[in-house]
Parts: sequence; structure tokens; C-alpha cells
Amino acid sequence: MSPKLNATGYYRMITPALEINKTDTHKAIITSIETNDFSRKLSDFVNQLDERLIAWADYIIFPSLFSDVSYLMQAIKTLNPSVQLVMDLDRNYFAIPVSIPLSRKLKTEKLKSLENNLGLMDIVTVANETFQKFLQRFIDNRLENANTFVQYLPSLVSRYGYEEMPPLSKNASKKLRIGLIKPTEEDLLSLKEVLFKMRKTFGDQIEFIYFGKPYSVWEVEKLFKDYKVEIHPTVSFLDYFEKLNSLQLDGVLLPALECLFNRHQNHQLFMELSTFGIPVIASSHYPVKKWINNGENGFLASEAPEWLEALETLVKYNKEKNFSSSLIKNIWNNNSFTKTSIDKITSLYI
Repeated sequence: MSPKLNATGYYRMITPALEINKTDTHKAIITSIETNDFSRKLSDFVNQLDERLIAWADYIIFPSLFSDVSYLMQAIKTLNPSVQLVMDLDRNYFAIPVSIPLSRKLKTEKLKSLENNLGLMDIVTVANETFQKFLQRFIDNRLENANTFVQYLPSLVSRYGYEEMPPLSKNASKKLRIGLIKPTEEDLLSLKEVLFKMRKTFGDQIEFIYFGKPYSVWEVEKLFKDYKVEIHPTVSFLDYFEKLNSLQLDGVLLPALECLFNRHQNHQLFMELSTFGIPVIASSHYPVKKWINNGENGFLASEAPEWLEALETLVKYNKEKNFSSSLIKNIWNNNSFTKTSIDKITSLYI
């Protein structure tokens, strides 16, 4: 495995490898962990696969590949005809909104290479059942000679990411600290009416914390001109959990416009926030709709009054009951690397 990471990035590729290493039947090797370099070309390969590892491996797991790797895959199969090639597709690259800078790098040539590379794989793993169905149809319809199996591999949280974390850092101020984590420009602008009404409803009871890419900061400052916004640039995977803990968030807004891209995202961020006891208010069509029970482990909203009602409920919960403890308990009981969930992962790689 050779994932590139920024924040949550390919964390879902690394944790299964770490957890599988605890079993008696499986062994995984991670060749490197790198911080994401947005200036690097999508075709730049910075790691070499050791021939000894190719001969040893039953599976080789790749991140999304945007260059012609047919020769590389052929060479791997020559060295080890029985090895299974796996690509973990973390998002729907065929429907990335134009506001996300990555879309400017994904020219037709790159997307065509990704499409062809899907057909070279034995298995493609995704973290969303809707995306699994879409991608299997996509491959079957466009790549007639492909024998690629698209597998839904649920995202899980692992104690590996939190083992060196200090105790959860809680907000001690009287203001409610509300986070926005890496929203797209369109998603952010969908909150314009909500923010205007929030100002009238809550006044100075709320302060906003933006944690994300530098390119979005000017949009955040423009949209939140009537608020004092605390800006934090995104960090690498190695520092992500500590950084998230240090923000002392009471809640996070997850706005999302209805589109193919949003429907096909996983819910890794929702799970990570739950692990820190941070409730979310999410667009009702956001992928986390499947996992949120309104008022129990988060809030769903579509129109402005629903966002405001959810915030009012969150303020009330924050004062009258420990909402965080139920979130933490739920996520570790139902979405962590228990023996049952590890069995599901290992059953894929047999």
C-alpha cells in the first residue's frame, strides 16, 4: 500500500492494514505515508514497488491512479500471476464540482486513464453503498472486457488514530464553537440565508471555526463578514486527530447541495467527529442521512428554519445534557474495529 494523505484522506486504507496485522491469518505492509502535495502532478509516482513484495503479496492496494499504468499492472502480473490488484476509490472523481481545485487537474485525459485503470483491477473498494452500485454499473457499461468487482468496504474508526491523543479537549467558554470543515464553495454559499438568520437569532452566542484548505478562506471571510471567524489551515494525517481535538468544537455544520458527487461520498468525517463527541448538523440529503437519527446522534436540515431549530436544540442539549457521551458510545459500539467488523474486512481478502 502506498497512500497519499491529507487529513482524513486515505485513513480508511491504512486502518484496515493496521488492524489486519493483529490477526493470525493476515499481514499487511504500508510502503509509505506521505502528506498531500497539491502542486504535484497526478501522474507523478514517487514510490517504487519492491519486486520482493510483489512476489510475496496476495493483494496490492493502490490509491486512485490517473495515469496509464497498464504496463505496470502487466509487469506485476508477470512477476506474480496470482496477485489481486485492488484500487481504493475514495470519491466520485467523475462528478467533482468545479469549485474544488482538484477538478481543474482532472482533465478528460486523466479521467479516461482512471476509467481504464478501473478495468485493470480485480477489486475496487468504496466506502458508500450507493457509490458501489453506481461504479459497478459504470464499469460494466463502459468496460466490456473488465472483470472488476466493486466491493463496499465500510469506513470504521480505529484506536490507532487516537492512541497518543490527550483527553478530549472541551470548550470552556460561554460561546458555542461551531465548526466548518473543508466545505466546497457551493456548499458554503447554500448556508447564506441560514447565517443571516442565525445572526438575528443567536447574536454573539456562537463563534465559527473554519478548518480547511487555504483557497477557501477568502470565501469564508466574505460569507462570515458579520462574524468573527477563527481560521485553521488543514493539516496532514499525522497531526489531524490532535488538531481536531484542539479546536474544542461543540458542533459542526455539514452543508451539501444535492448532486452526484455528494451522494457518493463516505461518512468518514461524521464518524471522526462522533469519536470526539462532536454532533453535526447536516443537509438532509448528505450521505450521513443514512446514519443520523435526528436528535439522537446528530441533526438533519434542509430549509433555513430546520437549521435554526437544530442549532437551538444543540444549544439546549449543550446546557442540559451530555450529548457528547452518547455519540462517543454509539460510534465505538457500532462503527469500530470489533472482531465482527474485522471478519468482514478479512473475508474480502481471502
